[in-house]
Amino acid sequence: MKKSVKLVSAAVLSMVLCWFVGQQLKGLNEPMQQSVQETESEMPKEENDSFGILEFEGAQDTEDNPWQQTAGLFEMEEMGECIFLTPNTAVTILETGSRQNITLQYSIHPWMRENSDGAGLLVWVLDEEDNILYQEEWSVSSTEDWQEQTLSLGDYANSCKVKISCNNGSGDNDNGDWVVIRCVNENSVSNVFGSGGYVKSATYFAEEWPINFWNSEMDNLESDMAQIKEDGFNSIIIVIPWREFQPEINPIQYNNNAFAALDKVMKAAEKQDLDVYVRIGYTWDFFNDQNQNIADRFYGLLYDEQIKEAWCAYVAKMYECLSQYDNFAEGFITWEDFWNNLAICDEPDTSRRLEYAQQIGYGKWVRESYSLEEYNTQYGTQYNSYEEIAIPHRDEPAMYAMYEYYDDFLLSLLAESQEIFPNLSMEVRLDWDVTYNNAGTVEYYNHMDTFACGDSSFTSTMYGIPMGFENVGEKVSYLEGLQKTEYILSQLQQQNENKPVYVEQFIFADNTPAYKNNAQIKEDETDDYLENVSDILLEYTSGYGIWTYKNYEANMIYNPQFALQDDGWKCEGDVQFSVYEESVVCELGENGAISQEIPDVRNHFDSDEYILSISIANVVQEGKLQIAVGNEMLVLDINESGNIELTFNKNDSFNIQIKSVDGKMYVDNIKLYSQIQNGFLYDEDGNELSCIKSLRILNSQLEE
Repeated sequence: MKKSVKLVSAAVLSMVLCWFVGQQLKGLNEPMQQSVQETESEMPKEENDSFGILEFEGAQDTEDNPWQQTAGLFEMEEMGECIFLTPNTAVTILETGSRQNITLQYSIHPWMRENSDGAGLLVWVLDEEDNILYQEEWSVSSTEDWQEQTLSLGDYANSCKVKISCNNGSGDNDNGDWVVIRCVNENSVSNVFGSGGYVKSATYFAEEWPINFWNSEMDNLESDMAQIKEDGFNSIIIVIPWREFQPEINPIQYNNNAFAALDKVMKAAEKQDLDVYVRIGYTWDFFNDQNQNIADRFYGLLYDEQIKEAWCAYVAKMYECLSQYDNFAEGFITWEDFWNNLAICDEPDTSRRLEYAQQIGYGKWVRESYSLEEYNTQYGTQYNSYEEIAIPHRDEPAMYAMYEYYDDFLLSLLAESQEIFPNLSMEVRLDWDVTYNNAGTVEYYNHMDTFACGDSSFTSTMYGIPMGFENVGEKVSYLEGLQKTEYILSQLQQQNENKPVYVEQFIFADNTPAYKNNAQIKEDETDDYLENVSDILLEYTSGYGIWTYKNYEANMIYNPQFALQDDGWKCEGDVQFSVYEESVVCELGENGAISQEIPDVRNHFDSDEYILSISIANVVQEGKLQIAVGNEMLVLDINESGNIELTFNKNDSFNIQIKSVDGKMYVDNIKLYSQIQNGFLYDEDGNELSCIKSLRILNSQLEE
């Protein structure tokens, strides 16, 4: 039972006002004479969502603060529920759960900072018999806002408690030494993954797709969140591109527009009581991509300390920002976002692969993992020294070792990131990768060593129907699908130290062209699968997420809705930006033109034909619109508002230009794409598709 004193009540507000008047009469700069009763108050154990069960020592009744206790758990105005300690009092967190880390923030209460000379906290991590496992001493500054420390419990998790005692610190007196302590949400007992009930998430991209979501308008943000809630979800997932949020790494710079958009999403989700899970380090975005191949930045993490420092700064910045929101739940990175680093294994030139090996320290890693004789014998090589070892080619037996190197890199990066982003998880790769031994026969590599996700309290993963099948275009029954689902997820649970599992990409159907030969459930049995998979999910997982909640066009345009006005666009002639019917539009006057350079790297779905769609929001003056993609151009007569959809053949480039020849019109929502990703729940216009009813049934079966 949570126990707290709510300052919002009229009685307490009155008491606070009276207390302040009394303090003013006494003079806040004079030493405060406490009026403490002779006997200690009886303070039972208290329970809080963030801390768990608490036990206080030395707490006494007093008239010198609004809470009338020298220690306790109270609701603090603008700070939320906090532990309150004064010198010679203490609190013990009796249950730490399975948390590997506990992050605490502490401060002198803002009312007392001018009067206090600071305080001190003695912190002990105790075993179940109250033996000291280790201890720390923290100084509480009277001039700073929140200070933060992380206790690393490691092997002590599940079998320890934390005691915190308050003292004067290095100060001369205890005047105003009101210390308040709060637990960072992500490490709270209630937020051990799944402890608050089964997590049901929809990944959110608004009207675009993950690659240009953060520079879109999000016109329907509030109604989208309401729909997600109505469909039975209790959370959303958002993906945070590294470059778009941290465009420059030398010197490090951040994108204020992206953080402003993040604030909008977090607050809109909170209004619908939706938690937010965050995938950080997302690879793809279109921000300034004419000047930098983002894959090079990710590859640099293998060897470049400056890039590593920028990554750590980005991770720390994201945690600092996200932890301000009460509905922020957890974060994770994924193997997918670093998978392109293995592209060096496709290089046919051995001498070039040797250069790669020397650059990323592959030979050094081999030295730490194998004797030279073991490596040569196991992989059929004849190296005379570690310095001669090249990156293996995909079809060489040593590709097995390269996967080991990749997994070690991921775990190392995760460990460093967890130090600054507590409880950060990682989406682990469940697919088994094909390698070939010296005899030329297949030897599968699985990534089991990553499954525990380091110090995280939970494991993230992607699961799709093709896992475990031959993937030769087969259509399988829903019963076969359920059987494979149970096998794959049960194996993960057995191999991840029995941590809770979050299937944040639960792909029950997929229309990605590159995977057209992957196994799929028979179309008329997909609903049967969704309506019968709940028992398996409840048995082996603590949460799941849908990637394609709403169908999306793989749009190659940056700032396609002009949310950032001309950012990313070259404007010529009569071009203005304004708000029309609550949406930003581009006004093209006579001979006004906008154009955008589109690098080939944005083309994620290669095709012979591409669709260009443009919304004509308003026609002020009828005229002709000249539209070009690459070297192909069309001229249209525009006399009314509506949507234009044109088909262009692939040609020398994807660069686009839109020019008003002799009229004046408002254009908006520009898209260039060849692929519409289908999630079978809602189409790109928000209309219900075949599987949404069954998904709602699944969500109801997973109710808390």
